[in-house]
Amino acid sequence: MTYQNTLPNRVPDSFSRQRTLRHVFELQRMAKTSSHVSEKEKGTFLYSTFDALFSADTRRADIQTRLFTKKPYTRYMINALVNISLTLYFEGSMLLTAPISFLCVMTIFPGLIVFLLLIGVCLKIFMENMGGKELGRTMSERYGKGSVSYLLSKETADTVLATLPILGKPAEPLSAASSRHRTFDMAIAETAAALSALIYERNSDKIQEAFEVCKKALEANEVIDPTDDIVTPTEKKMKQLLWESEVGVRSVAEKWGLSFTGISELKSVGGPFCGMFWSDTEPFIVIAFKGTTVTNYREFLVDATLQRTDARPFIFGSTHQGFYESVFPTSGSEDQGDPYSAILAAIHSKAKTLQQNLQITTPIQVWITGHSLGAAMSSLLFARFLKCPEDLPATLCTLRDCYVIGAPAVGDSEFASNFASFSNNPVSRSSTLWRIINQTDIVCRLPPGYNSRTIGHFSSKSDFFNYCHVGIGIKLESEDSKTPVSIHPSSYQPAMQVTIDTKNCLPLPGLPRECQSVNTTEPVLDPFDGLPPWMMTILEYPYIKKMLISWLAKYDHNPLRAVESLYPVFLKDHIPYHYHEGLERAKAYYTTKV
Repeated sequence: MTYQNTLPNRVPDSFSRQRTLRHVFELQRMAKTSSHVSEKEKGTFLYSTFDALFSADTRRADIQTRLFTKKPYTRYMINALVNISLTLYFEGSMLLTAPISFLCVMTIFPGLIVFLLLIGVCLKIFMENMGGKELGRTMSERYGKGSVSYLLSKETADTVLATLPILGKPAEPLSAASSRHRTFDMAIAETAAALSALIYERNSDKIQEAFEVCKKALEANEVIDPTDDIVTPTEKKMKQLLWESEVGVRSVAEKWGLSFTGISELKSVGGPFCGMFWSDTEPFIVIAFKGTTVTNYREFLVDATLQRTDARPFIFGSTHQGFYESVFPTSGSEDQGDPYSAILAAIHSKAKTLQQNLQITTPIQVWITGHSLGAAMSSLLFARFLKCPEDLPATLCTLRDCYVIGAPAVGDSEFASNFASFSNNPVSRSSTLWRIINQTDIVCRLPPGYNSRTIGHFSSKSDFFNYCHVGIGIKLESEDSKTPVSIHPSSYQPAMQVTIDTKNCLPLPGLPRECQSVNTTEPVLDPFDGLPPWMMTILEYPYIKKMLISWLAKYDHNPLRAVESLYPVFLKDHIPYHYHEGLERAKAYYTTKV
């Protein structure tokens, strides 16, 4: 996706230098006093330095550190094999008590090990040896506006701008009589969906390049000290790359009346990450997590880590290991990364700044959103705030709702039970997790689980299917359905009366697709221009080229739209654009009904 850059090419002064970088000093001390530093230890400090500089504008006091692992697949394979071994040792009786679950553990985990190895090899060959990386960049720059043009539309900008004052308003207090009633705000849902889609537009290549610059500099024993008044060429280069990586997000957010900054890389470089949106005129913050990118292998590994881990150190129950370890520190591990502390420090810092700038003493409203993998991590962050509201000081900020788009299940029956319990403690608590589901979206049905309070009571903690959804599900139905929305609360959630509210929505501009239509005045580009040599060789066959031209003509000669048409419907429904369509249909229905 390409944007006209209206932001300054120079890194602004507000992108400040990190003032505390204790791990840089530790690396320097180790280099001076000891020659017995392992490559693993060096990697840890290189990673911490990079992440600290990346998060410079948050000015957090405690820098997260984490282990830079060159072989994430090896770690995934070892964890999966350990899980199989422990299941055989401690839960061998599952063969008799839960044979289907036992069979799944013994087949799905080995199958994923082989499948992900093949995916990794194929991606590496295609991206690095067959021109895939350049092809992807070219297609994105030339045709990227096709499927996500609604982010650039005036209608979306107007919707978000109109919602900003709503996000800054305090929640209406709930009484005991109204505690079983919740309101799903369609305007906030559309804004959350737009923000969770926009955060995908960060340039991860720039992040990787900045990390390599930092890594090479420290390996060469270059001194990088952000606490002094000297800006080294390396530091200047890194800051420029980090600034450029977020231009795609900032340029659109600026049109929506929002500012944006990245907060944490979540233990990986250029993969899933956490960012923050805020308004300079309204007292709110939106924490957004990026979801899965189809070409990012590390994100596939996070998604496929189906085994659960004990989540009680920070939340409750057992949760999907890949999701949990992306957000919270890992106990008893060499990985010292602490994304949660970075996120928390960023919220505190920005909330204080907003209170000062807006000259208010009322708390800043904190919202959370994300799509796909980002939705899973959003759910875990929300769960932490439910369990420990003290992490958000009442005088500084207050937790509002979490709108997750296309979220998978994240925890077991104990997690879901405790989540519901904390959601109702106290009974007047209004903070709600809204789980938006689009028709047949397969991700919303993964990992496979019982999702039943009754079965969850009897199933063992190690049961493969012991996964349950949380919050209140808002399912966007098909156009043929009687109503465009159906309500699906978690099986652990008490019965709720849910109102679909559209009073904050702008008047409908017309049919939902009108605001997504591609500008037909743009010239038709040659879809075969810029293809790798091996593809051009295939196109030398007249029959193949003629067939492709005919096929692309059905999709306005846009290769990205043509490829998307090949997706099965359960994958199409997971794309953010189709969530936007579903929300537009629901808005039209309830606005007309009112």
